[in-house]
Amino acid sequence: MLLLSGIPAAKAQVSPVGTNRGQGQIGIGGRVVNEVVLAVSGSGSTVLSGASLAQGPGRASGTIDFGSFSTLLQPGPTNGQGFRVALPSAGVVVTATLSATIFYHGSPSATITVSRQNLASSLPDLPLSGLRIASPAIGTWTSGQQGTQVPNAGLPGFNPCQAAGDITCIHGKPYRHSLALFLPDTRPAGPFSTTILYSGTVP
Repeated sequence: MLLLSGIPAAKAQVSPVGTNRGQGQIGIGGRVVNEVVLAVSGSGSTVLSGASLAQGPGRASGTIDFGSFSTLLQPGPTNGQGFRVALPSAGVVVTATLSATIFYHGSPSATITVSRQNLASSLPDLPLSGLRIASPAIGTWTSGQQGTQVPNAGLPGFNPCQAAGDITCIHGKPYRHSLALFLPDTRPAGPFSTTILYSGTVP
């Protein structure tokens, strides 16, 4: 008799037919489904508040608050870094450094994309060309045109993994990148806000 056993809730006993036989056959089936978890967190001087983990259909949200600052950096941002620039016009670039990591199973590849959640609009939103992203992160910004414009809602998103030189996003690898705002000296005083959407997908 050939006895195959597992945990108490899943036992199988195979009784061979005939003499001098010790063979058994059991079919096992199932289906592996994709699982993807996207984590976005701050690094360095950036503090990302709120939940920063998205799993399955859920969506996490966080806020980067640069505080009150002037384009002359007097004062500068209380969270993030500020750089005076002359191009495309006199102003300031304010940046935050973030890290995006995707964990996935059941697929040989995955994608992280970054875009605006809503179409760029008038104040208090940031102009389309004034919201920038760079992967890998840029340490010193010398122009408001560095990096890549964050794509508008509805357009293909920016892929920080491919920008960093990887064909596909690698499981568990943190992709350190910069989010930057270019604010010209001509922008009127007052609050600003916009929302950036990070999406992690597998084929």
